[in-house]
Amino acid sequence: MSRKLRIIAIGAHLDDIEIACGGTLAKAIEKGHHVKMIVLSKSAYTHYNGQIWRTERVAIKEGIKAASILGIKDFELHDFPAKDIPHDSSVVELLNSKIDEFKPNIILTHWPFDTHKSHQNTSLSTMAAGRYYNTILMFEPFPPGGRSYVAFRPQLYVNITEYIDKKLRALKAHRSEYLKYGKQNWINAVKARARFRGFDLICPDKKDEVYAEAFEIVRLNIEFFD
Repeated sequence: MSRKLRIIAIGAHLDDIEIACGGTLAKAIEKGHHVKMIVLSKSAYTHYNGQIWRTERVAIKEGIKAASILGIKDFELHDFPAKDIPHDSSVVELLNSKIDEFKPNIILTHWPFDTHKSHQNTSLSTMAAGRYYNTILMFEPFPPGGRSYVAFRPQLYVNITEYIDKKLRALKAHRSEYLKYGKQNWINAVKARARFRGFDLICPDKKDEVYAEAFEIVRLNIEFFD
């Protein structure tokens, strides 16, 4: 019997984790691994012109539904400001306590060169909090957050072909974001990137339709593959 892993995914906002690694988490849960999801903000968003794009109540309702679609039952939501999640001891020590309590084999979080400051700070705080843990993977940013002067380096791929539909259903549960980013265009873009990463994963001459999620490695302990 294969070893059961403890996987923790830490994101800044409700929908970040689903976009980046929803298929990976759904796959892990179906395989019997324990997945915990931590989101640092309640994710209400008001545009600088005063237009409200997502209320806290709506964001939370959508986030809970999306997590349930993926099969995530261990879900924590915190109350740092959505636009201004800090990288300081308040976040690092909170995450340090949660990570030490959970004792994960794998930590998943944002990429630190994301153009969204809250994504950057969540990444840096997670790496600081998880400094004594041996496997930390950063998930791939999605536009507009991925429009950086530094290139994301896909180094580890997870085949999510059997879970792409579940991932997309979880994203559609975030209806406010679905409408904000052009309805089906958003879903099509997420699916297209997963298809592109699937093409990366297999030999180009194969005809199989494969979907994948990619991660950049901070540290990787492959002992759990033994």
